[in-house]
Amino acid sequence: MKKIYIIGPVGSGKTTLAKQLSKKYNIPYYELDKVVHDDLIGMKRSLLEIKKIFSDILKEEEWIIEDVGRDIFQLGIIEADMVYYLDIPGYILYKRCLLRWIMQRVGLMEYSYYPTISNLFQMLEWVNAGKKKKNEKLSIILEFSKNHKVLKRNDVKIMEKKYD
Repeated sequence: MKKIYIIGPVGSGKTTLAKQLSKKYNIPYYELDKVVHDDLIGMKRSLLEIKKIFSDILKEEEWIIEDVGRDIFQLGIIEADMVYYLDIPGYILYKRCLLRWIMQRVGLMEYSYYPTISNLFQMLEWVNAGKKKKNEKLSIILEFSKNHKVLKRNDVKIMEKKYD
């Protein structure tokens, strides 16, 4: 597998898994949040910029991309050799978002934007939206991917141990 797309809601472990697979296979990984948002200037990129950057990533011989499954990045599903959907229970996602927010607040974790209480509520709303769109995302993956796998919490834990 040279092209891997990891999809899941906020807090599902996409970035962690992408980093581990990247290290194991020596393939660069891309957080598509960073394609959408320019962290250096703290703003969302234009649609044209997003499409250009994403197109450049897809042209690479090897890549691991991770995202919540935005429609603008569906071509990645078609191009990927493997698509993983991380299906993690909602209570775990809420817990991870809260812990992430606390760690960012106290300076133990990097952040792209200052972790305000409204940012925490926004993350929790994104979790809800991601869980509601699960079936929609899965049907798109089933329709367009060459190879895919739904990973439950224990599957992700096993993969994390396997690639440590």
